[in-house]
Amino acid sequence: MQETRYTEKQIMPLLVEHLVDMYGLDDDEAPDPVADIDLRMDLYFKEIKLWKELHLSDFMFRIERAFLFECSRDEWEQLFGVDRDYQTEDEWIEHVGQYLTFRALVEFIAERAPYISFQPVMVIDRECGPAGAFYGMLELSEKFYPAACRLTPSTRILDVFRGRQLDGFWSELKWRTDNRLTELKSFWFLMEGCGCLVFWPVLLISVILFLDGNYLYPVLTTAATYALWKVFSICSYRSNPLPAGFETFRDLAVWIAEHDSEAVPQPAEG
Repeated sequence: MQETRYTEKQIMPLLVEHLVDMYGLDDDEAPDPVADIDLRMDLYFKEIKLWKELHLSDFMFRIERAFLFECSRDEWEQLFGVDRDYQTEDEWIEHVGQYLTFRALVEFIAERAPYISFQPVMVIDRECGPAGAFYGMLELSEKFYPAACRLTPSTRILDVFRGRQLDGFWSELKWRTDNRLTELKSFWFLMEGCGCLVFWPVLLISVILFLDGNYLYPVLTTAATYALWKVFSICSYRSNPLPAGFETFRDLAVWIAEHDSEAVPQPAEG
């Protein structure tokens, strides 16, 4: 029996990207997607002084959300060896830690991440790469990113996805097609994120000042900050962050087909 799974070349870069976001890592702290694949996770997190701050519940939630899968806590506990009552750290390292590498985590993800094929399909007795890529995008949309209108090859991408929906769809498409897809222009996404980050601390401070008897300044500041955030959100939604040459889903399908996906069939256990 054969099953198709994503490769470490596809999974590891996205995993690194999310570790950077999760723990606020600098570039020199982030694991190398290629060189560090066999690095023990405990040694890595100890080196960047985050091992004691690694909480399994938060870690599993973020990884599952990033790769769009769900599994039981028991499976995660088995991977990290917390389902066994090891008395010392040395005992844990002997039985679990020395095997708990980034490769082991990538394998864990690969076994569970829902696979979507972008491989060529047969159309009128001929193999067609763009058709396979389009069917893959259609499946991705149907499963995870509902389209705003009927999705056809000639449909404009911006008629279907905008703002954060477009960003999410594009990010999924990027890692599932070997991370070769060009990044979206991120200026307004970045500004929207900054607006969000500024608003909540301002709101908290304003509430404290309001309770202390200062009314006008907190209300005006909060309103102005919220309005600015919403302006950034609208600009993010209305802007065109697509790289040059991408207008319709046909453009996207042809590009994916030309660059070929490298997900390969691997033997299913059992």
